[in-house]
Amino acid sequence: RVAVVGALAIFSFATRLLPEAVTALLCFLAFLALGAAPANVIFSGFSSGGFWLLFSGLIIGTAITRSGLGQQVALRIFSRTGTSYWRAILMLSLSGLGLGLLVPSTIPRVIVLMPVAVSLAATMGFGPGSRGQIGLAITAAASTLLPTYAILTANLPTIVQYSALETLYGIEPSYGAYLLAQFPVNLLRFALLLAVLLPFAKTRKITPEATLAPVEPMTQRQKRLLGLLAIAILFWATDAVHGISPAWIALTVATVLLWPGSGLLEKDAMRTSVDFSPALFLAGIFAVSAVAAHVGLSTLVADSLIPYLELEHGATLHNLYAITGISVLISHLTTAPAAPLVLAPLAGAMADASGWPVTTVSMAQIIGISTPLLPFQAPPLIVAMALAPIPAAALTRVCVALAVGVALFGLPLTWLWWQVIGLF
Repeated sequence: RVAVVGALAIFSFATRLLPEAVTALLCFLAFLALGAAPANVIFSGFSSGGFWLLFSGLIIGTAITRSGLGQQVALRIFSRTGTSYWRAILMLSLSGLGLGLLVPSTIPRVIVLMPVAVSLAATMGFGPGSRGQIGLAITAAASTLLPTYAILTANLPTIVQYSALETLYGIEPSYGAYLLAQFPVNLLRFALLLAVLLPFAKTRKITPEATLAPVEPMTQRQKRLLGLLAIAILFWATDAVHGISPAWIALTVATVLLWPGSGLLEKDAMRTSVDFSPALFLAGIFAVSAVAAHVGLSTLVADSLIPYLELEHGATLHNLYAITGISVLISHLTTAPAAPLVLAPLAGAMADASGWPVTTVSMAQIIGISTPLLPFQAPPLIVAMALAPIPAAALTRVCVALAVGVALFGLPLTWLWWQVIGLF
């Protein structure tokens, strides 16, 4: 019964058959009616850091847009890119990668970059819903997430995976070894991302709006907001030093923005400017994964499928495809941040069946976790769709294109590379 409710919810989220908030509420009600799990499990998403990151991110994104700061940054980028679409794509992609080195959580990076991408699209003359605007928004969303899986500290799933490995198998993570193992497939992802997104808009002539938009000095409000964001990024970047969750840093920023007298957001912004329905959407996704884990559905599926993987001893390409494939499946049943909780305990059994070290099996699992076919698998992509008008169908096509590229070229390339560096 949980599988049926979860499948219907995922189908509705993926197709937007109903508004996301309605689907989330129906999901809560269905699980409560079935008595599938205690209320604290069903509503556990509301106590997760990811929910409060999104909640705060919606407020921060609104402030960046309403204050005009996003437009200011976009104009400065535009002064370097002009109306060259490929330069804009390249600059946004490199910005996403650069933030991946600085900020150890994807959702804060999305929060910072998405309003800039939307403002840049408007500055370049791309109207709402146009292919150009969608292409720039997807670039900002995807570049902050997918290629940054080459960086151990950049994404929550890899942190959860290696925390579990250390607890279960005593394996301590190595930043350098992880980067060395993962960079071929993520370099390919970055190249494919550019190849897929560049055709979203053709080279175009300068529009009157673009040529007449001057770069004016920042207002005091914009300077104060920029300073606040700089402090937040500093705290996000030094997460390993102070140990404060990125969610609570974002929540602090949101509180300052809403503080009466701060002048950074209107007094009635919570009523008139911020749409919190995406937060319900994320809580609904968390409910599906939490209830599936509570009833043992995720583990049951994994345990049932492992014998069918037909893993064999040796450095075979088949093993790499099989382990990566089941990791893709499990990550879509649980979402990427929760997938390591299912996959890490299975790494030992997969290592015994394949004759690989547990570390190598884990590296293959990470490739699967970092390869979304549908946007709902990755909460940062959900946040991106909440902050910018990105059609689910367009983002899904980009995800599928990158996943096909990983399957056809990335895995064989990784298999060869891992033999060179001795991971097998």
